[in-house]
Amino acid sequence: MELQLKNIGMIKEANVEIDGLTVIAGENDTGKSTVGKALLFVNEVNYYPNTKKLNIDKLELYDKLTKEQQIWLDENVRKLFKSIFSFSPTYDTKIDITDKVSHVVFIETPIVTNLFSFFSKLDTMQIDIDYKISNYPYLFRHLYKQLRLELKEDNKLHNNILNRLENIINGTLEINDMGELIFNKEDKIYNVNSIATGIKNFGILQLLIKNNYLTKDSILIVDEPEVHLHPKWQLKYAQFIIELIKNGVNVLITSHSPYMLEALQRYSELSKVNSNFYLAEDGYIKKINDSNSETLEKIFEKLSEPFDVFDEMDSKSMEKLING
Repeated sequence: MELQLKNIGMIKEANVEIDGLTVIAGENDTGKSTVGKALLFVNEVNYYPNTKKLNIDKLELYDKLTKEQQIWLDENVRKLFKSIFSFSPTYDTKIDITDKVSHVVFIETPIVTNLFSFFSKLDTMQIDIDYKISNYPYLFRHLYKQLRLELKEDNKLHNNILNRLENIINGTLEINDMGELIFNKEDKIYNVNSIATGIKNFGILQLLIKNNYLTKDSILIVDEPEVHLHPKWQLKYAQFIIELIKNGVNVLITSHSPYMLEALQRYSELSKVNSNFYLAEDGYIKKINDSNSETLEKIFEKLSEPFDVFDEMDSKSMEKLING
Protein backbone atom coordinates (compact mmCIF):
# COMPACT_ATOMS: atom_id res chain seq x y z
CA MET A 1 0.00 0.00 0.00
CA GLU A 2 1.10 3.58 -0.57
CA LEU A 3 0.40 6.53 1.71
CA GLN A 4 0.33 9.95 0.06
CA LEU A 5 0.48 13.12 2.15
CA LYS A 6 0.36 16.80 1.23
CA ASN A 7 0.58 19.90 3.42
CA ILE A 8 0.31 18.22 6.78
CA GLY A 9 2.41 19.60 9.62
CA MET A 10 6.05 19.81 8.57
CA ILE A 11 5.40 17.69 5.47
CA LYS A 12 4.87 19.43 2.15
CA GLU A 13 4.66 16.16 0.24
CA ALA A 14 5.35 12.49 0.90
CA ASN A 15 4.68 9.21 -0.90
CA VAL A 16 5.54 6.31 1.39
CA GLU A 17 5.21 2.62 0.61
CA ILE A 18 4.02 0.43 3.49
CA ASP A 19 5.07 -3.13 2.69
CA GLY A 20 7.33 -5.17 4.92
CA LEU A 21 9.86 -2.80 6.49
CA THR A 22 9.53 0.96 6.05
CA VAL A 23 12.17 3.17 7.68
CA ILE A 24 12.05 6.96 7.81
CA ALA A 25 15.25 8.62 9.01
CA GLY A 26 15.94 12.25 9.69
CA GLU A 27 16.56 14.94 12.23
CA ASN A 28 14.02 16.09 14.81
CA ASP A 29 11.07 18.15 13.56
CA THR A 30 11.25 16.92 9.96
CA GLY A 31 7.86 15.19 9.86
CA LYS A 32 8.95 11.59 10.50
CA SER A 33 6.27 10.91 13.13
CA THR A 34 3.57 12.55 11.01
CA VAL A 35 3.58 9.63 8.58
CA GLY A 36 2.77 7.12 11.30
CA LYS A 37 0.09 9.36 12.76
CA ALA A 38 -1.51 9.64 9.32
CA LEU A 39 -1.75 5.84 9.12
CA LEU A 40 -3.35 5.69 12.56
CA PHE A 41 -5.74 8.50 11.62
CA VAL A 42 -6.94 6.71 8.48
CA ASN A 43 -7.38 3.52 10.51
CA GLU A 44 -9.43 5.31 13.18
CA VAL A 45 -11.59 7.11 10.61
CA ASN A 46 -12.42 3.80 8.94
CA TYR A 47 -13.62 2.42 12.26
CA TYR A 48 -15.46 5.57 13.31
CA PRO A 49 -19.20 4.74 13.76
CA ASN A 50 -20.47 7.37 11.32
CA THR A 51 -17.85 6.81 8.65
CA LYS A 52 -20.34 4.89 6.51
CA LYS A 53 -22.07 8.19 5.91
CA LEU A 54 -18.90 9.46 4.27
CA ASN A 55 -17.70 6.06 3.02
CA ILE A 56 -14.03 6.88 3.35
CA ASP A 57 -11.49 4.33 2.24
CA LYS A 58 -9.44 7.02 0.59
CA LEU A 59 -9.62 10.20 2.60
CA GLU A 60 -9.13 13.63 1.07
CA LEU A 61 -9.95 16.49 3.38
CA TYR A 62 -12.45 18.80 1.66
CA ASP A 63 -11.34 17.95 -1.86
CA LYS A 64 -14.15 16.28 -3.83
CA LEU A 65 -16.54 16.28 -0.85
CA THR A 66 -20.09 17.58 -0.87
CA LYS A 67 -21.07 20.46 1.42
CA GLU A 68 -22.90 18.05 3.72
CA GLN A 69 -19.83 15.84 3.94
CA GLN A 70 -17.63 18.84 4.69
CA ILE A 71 -19.90 19.84 7.59
CA TRP A 72 -19.81 16.29 8.98
CA LEU A 73 -16.04 16.26 8.52
CA ASP A 74 -15.70 19.53 10.45
CA GLU A 75 -17.77 18.30 13.36
CA ASN A 76 -16.23 14.86 13.76
CA VAL A 77 -13.16 13.84 11.82
CA ARG A 78 -11.35 17.18 12.25
CA LYS A 79 -11.58 16.72 16.03
CA LEU A 80 -10.07 13.28 15.70
CA PHE A 81 -7.36 14.74 13.46
CA LYS A 82 -6.45 17.37 16.04
CA SER A 83 -6.35 14.81 18.85
CA ILE A 84 -3.87 12.63 16.96
CA PHE A 85 -1.70 15.35 15.39
CA SER A 86 -2.11 18.14 18.00
CA PHE A 87 -2.86 20.64 15.23
CA SER A 88 -5.75 21.17 12.82
CA PRO A 89 -5.74 20.36 9.09
CA THR A 90 -5.68 23.20 6.60
CA TYR A 91 -7.89 23.51 3.53
CA ASP A 92 -5.21 21.88 1.34
CA THR A 93 -4.26 19.04 3.71
CA LYS A 94 -4.57 15.68 1.98
CA ILE A 95 -4.23 12.10 3.15
CA ASP A 96 -4.65 9.38 0.55
CA ILE A 97 -4.02 5.66 0.89
CA THR A 98 -4.27 2.98 -1.80
CA ASP A 99 -5.54 0.15 0.43
CA LYS A 100 -7.66 -0.17 3.52
CA VAL A 101 -5.70 -0.16 6.76
CA SER A 102 -6.36 -2.65 9.56
CA HIS A 103 -4.98 -3.14 13.06
CA VAL A 104 -2.65 -0.17 13.33
CA VAL A 105 -0.46 -0.07 16.45
CA PHE A 106 1.35 3.18 17.23
CA ILE A 107 4.09 3.12 19.89
CA GLU A 108 5.12 6.69 20.56
CA THR A 109 7.05 5.95 23.75
CA PRO A 110 7.32 3.06 26.24
CA ILE A 111 6.61 5.62 28.98
CA VAL A 112 2.93 4.92 28.28
CA THR A 113 3.32 1.91 30.60
CA ASN A 114 3.79 4.35 33.51
CA LEU A 115 0.25 5.61 32.86
CA PHE A 116 -1.29 2.15 32.76
CA SER A 117 -2.67 2.33 36.33
CA PHE A 118 -4.04 5.82 35.66
CA PHE A 119 -5.98 4.68 32.59
CA SER A 120 -7.08 1.53 34.41
CA LYS A 121 -8.59 3.63 37.20
CA LEU A 122 -10.42 5.75 34.66
CA ASP A 123 -11.92 2.57 33.24
CA THR A 124 -12.98 1.46 36.72
CA MET A 125 -14.64 4.81 37.34
CA GLN A 126 -16.34 4.47 33.92
CA ILE A 127 -15.18 7.92 32.89
CA ASP A 128 -15.76 8.28 29.18
CA ILE A 129 -12.93 10.36 27.74
CA ASP A 130 -12.56 10.56 23.99
CA TYR A 131 -10.87 12.58 21.30
CA LYS A 132 -13.38 15.43 21.62
CA ILE A 133 -11.23 16.72 24.47
CA SER A 134 -8.54 18.57 22.57
CA ASN A 135 -5.73 18.02 25.07
CA TYR A 136 -6.53 14.33 25.55
CA PRO A 137 -3.48 12.02 25.10
CA TYR A 138 -5.08 10.04 22.28
CA LEU A 139 -1.97 8.07 21.28
CA PHE A 140 -1.36 6.91 24.85
CA ARG A 141 -4.96 5.89 25.38
CA HIS A 142 -5.09 4.06 22.04
CA LEU A 143 -2.04 1.97 22.90
CA TYR A 144 -3.28 1.36 26.45
CA LYS A 145 -6.48 -0.22 25.11
CA GLN A 146 -4.46 -2.52 22.87
CA LEU A 147 -2.27 -3.56 25.78
CA ARG A 148 -5.33 -4.16 27.96
CA LEU A 149 -7.89 -5.73 25.63
CA GLU A 150 -7.45 -8.97 23.69
CA LEU A 151 -8.76 -9.32 20.14
CA LYS A 152 -10.57 -12.52 19.29
CA GLU A 153 -8.42 -13.59 16.36
CA ASP A 154 -7.41 -16.99 15.05
CA ASN A 155 -4.43 -15.49 13.27
CA LYS A 156 -1.96 -15.58 16.18
CA LEU A 157 1.79 -15.34 15.77
CA HIS A 158 3.74 -18.44 16.71
CA ASN A 159 4.75 -18.87 20.35
CA ASN A 160 8.39 -18.95 19.29
CA ILE A 161 8.12 -15.19 18.78
CA LEU A 162 7.10 -14.69 22.40
CA ASN A 163 9.82 -17.06 23.60
CA ARG A 164 12.44 -14.97 21.84
CA LEU A 165 11.19 -11.81 23.54
CA GLU A 166 11.19 -13.48 26.94
CA ASN A 167 14.79 -14.58 26.43
CA ILE A 168 15.88 -11.06 25.52
CA ILE A 169 14.52 -9.41 28.69
CA ASN A 170 14.52 -12.51 30.93
CA GLY A 171 10.86 -12.09 31.81
CA THR A 172 7.40 -11.10 30.69
CA LEU A 173 5.23 -8.02 30.93
CA GLU A 174 1.83 -9.05 32.31
CA ILE A 175 -1.43 -7.72 33.74
CA ASN A 176 -2.27 -9.09 37.19
CA ASP A 177 -5.70 -9.79 38.68
CA MET A 178 -5.85 -6.23 40.00
CA GLY A 179 -5.49 -4.84 36.48
CA GLU A 180 -1.96 -3.62 37.19
CA LEU A 181 0.93 -3.86 34.79
CA ILE A 182 3.76 -5.96 36.23
CA PHE A 183 7.04 -7.51 35.14
CA ASN A 184 7.49 -11.19 35.95
CA LYS A 185 11.16 -12.14 36.09
CA GLU A 186 12.00 -15.67 37.27
CA ASP A 187 8.78 -15.76 39.33
CA LYS A 188 9.62 -12.48 41.02
CA ILE A 189 7.07 -9.72 40.48
CA TYR A 190 8.11 -6.11 39.88
CA ASN A 191 5.99 -2.99 39.50
CA VAL A 192 6.26 -1.75 35.91
CA ASN A 193 7.49 1.65 37.11
CA SER A 194 10.53 0.04 38.73
CA ILE A 195 11.94 -1.63 35.62
CA ALA A 196 14.23 -0.17 32.97
CA THR A 197 12.53 1.67 30.13
CA GLY A 198 14.44 -0.45 27.63
CA ILE A 199 12.76 -3.57 29.01
CA LYS A 200 9.39 -1.88 28.52
CA ASN A 201 10.18 -1.48 24.80
CA PHE A 202 10.22 -5.25 24.40
CA GLY A 203 7.50 -5.91 27.00
CA ILE A 204 5.00 -3.79 25.06
CA LEU A 205 5.57 -6.01 22.02
CA GLN A 206 4.91 -9.06 24.20
CA LEU A 207 1.48 -7.84 25.25
CA LEU A 208 0.56 -6.69 21.74
CA ILE A 209 1.37 -10.12 20.34
CA LYS A 210 -0.55 -11.90 23.13
CA ASN A 211 -3.56 -9.65 22.47
CA ASN A 212 -3.48 -10.35 18.71
CA TYR A 213 -2.82 -6.80 17.55
CA LEU A 214 0.38 -7.87 15.81
CA THR A 215 -0.74 -10.40 13.22
CA LYS A 216 -0.42 -10.89 9.49
CA ASP A 217 -1.13 -7.66 7.55
CA SER A 218 -1.31 -5.50 10.69
CA ILE A 219 0.85 -2.35 10.83
CA LEU A 220 3.23 -1.64 13.69
CA ILE A 221 4.50 1.94 13.94
CA VAL A 222 7.38 2.63 16.33
CA ASP A 223 8.53 6.20 16.80
CA GLU A 224 12.29 6.41 17.48
CA PRO A 225 12.62 3.14 19.43
CA GLU A 226 16.32 3.79 20.04
CA VAL A 227 15.64 6.60 22.52
CA HIS A 228 15.65 4.27 25.55
CA LEU A 229 17.83 1.48 24.19
CA HIS A 230 21.55 0.83 24.61
CA PRO A 231 23.21 0.37 21.17
CA LYS A 232 23.50 -3.39 21.80
CA TRP A 233 19.77 -3.60 22.50
CA GLN A 234 19.04 -1.46 19.45
CA LEU A 235 20.48 -4.31 17.39
CA LYS A 236 18.33 -6.84 19.25
CA TYR A 237 15.25 -4.68 18.71
CA ALA A 238 15.99 -4.33 14.99
CA GLN A 239 16.52 -8.07 14.68
CA PHE A 240 13.19 -8.77 16.36
CA ILE A 241 11.41 -6.27 14.12
CA ILE A 242 12.64 -8.23 11.11
CA GLU A 243 11.30 -11.40 12.73
CA LEU A 244 7.86 -9.78 12.99
CA ILE A 245 8.00 -8.82 9.31
CA LYS A 246 8.91 -12.40 8.34
CA ASN A 247 5.67 -13.39 10.10
CA GLY A 248 3.56 -10.99 8.04
CA VAL A 249 3.54 -7.83 10.17
CA ASN A 250 4.20 -4.57 8.30
CA VAL A 251 6.45 -2.25 10.29
CA LEU A 252 7.12 1.48 10.04
CA ILE A 253 10.12 2.72 12.03
CA THR A 254 11.20 6.33 12.43
CA SER A 255 14.73 6.83 13.65
CA HIS A 256 17.71 9.14 13.95
CA SER A 257 20.09 6.46 15.22
CA PRO A 258 22.85 5.20 12.89
CA TYR A 259 22.97 1.98 14.96
CA MET A 260 19.27 1.29 14.48
CA LEU A 261 19.32 2.17 10.79
CA GLU A 262 22.32 0.01 9.93
CA ALA A 263 20.94 -2.88 11.99
CA LEU A 264 17.60 -2.69 10.16
CA GLN A 265 19.38 -2.53 6.83
CA ARG A 266 21.65 -5.49 7.53
CA TYR A 267 19.03 -7.75 9.13
CA SER A 268 16.50 -7.04 6.38
CA GLU A 269 19.09 -7.93 3.73
CA LEU A 270 20.07 -11.13 5.53
CA SER A 271 16.42 -12.18 5.87
CA LYS A 272 15.54 -11.01 2.36
CA VAL A 273 12.47 -9.10 3.53
CA ASN A 274 11.08 -6.22 1.50
CA SER A 275 12.44 -2.91 2.81
CA ASN A 276 12.15 0.76 1.89
CA PHE A 277 14.28 3.52 3.38
CA TYR A 278 13.34 7.21 3.33
CA LEU A 279 14.98 10.46 4.37
CA ALA A 280 12.87 13.24 5.91
CA GLU A 281 14.34 16.58 4.94
CA ASP A 282 13.15 20.09 4.04
CA GLY A 283 9.46 19.15 4.15
CA TYR A 284 9.75 16.09 1.94
CA ILE A 285 10.02 12.35 2.63
CA LYS A 286 12.26 11.02 -0.13
CA LYS A 287 12.92 7.39 -0.90
CA ILE A 288 16.55 6.29 -0.89
CA ASN A 289 16.75 3.72 -3.67
CA ASP A 290 19.75 1.42 -3.90
CA SER A 291 19.17 0.95 -7.64
CA ASN A 292 20.08 4.60 -8.24
CA SER A 293 23.24 6.51 -7.41
CA GLU A 294 21.66 7.56 -4.12
CA THR A 295 22.16 4.99 -1.37
CA LEU A 296 21.72 4.73 2.36
CA GLU A 297 25.04 6.53 2.66
CA LYS A 298 23.11 9.78 2.31
CA ILE A 299 21.13 8.98 5.44
CA PHE A 300 24.23 7.99 7.40
CA GLU A 301 26.00 11.12 6.20
CA LYS A 302 23.12 13.27 7.43
CA LEU A 303 22.98 11.62 10.83
CA SER A 304 26.74 11.70 11.34
CA GLU A 305 27.03 15.50 11.08
CA PRO A 306 27.77 15.84 14.85
CA PHE A 307 31.06 14.02 14.23
CA ASP A 308 32.04 16.87 11.89
CA VAL A 309 31.65 19.21 14.85
CA PHE A 310 33.95 16.99 16.94
CA ASP A 311 36.52 16.92 14.12
CA GLU A 312 36.43 20.71 13.99
CA MET A 313 36.93 20.90 17.76
CA ASP A 314 39.90 18.50 17.51
CA SER A 315 41.38 20.57 14.71
CA LYS A 316 41.12 23.78 16.75
CA SER A 317 42.64 22.08 19.80
CA MET A 318 45.54 20.80 17.71
CA GLU A 319 46.04 24.24 16.15
CA LYS A 320 46.11 25.79 19.63
CA LEU A 321 48.78 23.31 20.78
CA ILE A 322 50.92 23.99 17.73
CA ASN A 323 50.70 27.76 18.04
CA GLY A 324 51.16 27.65 21.78
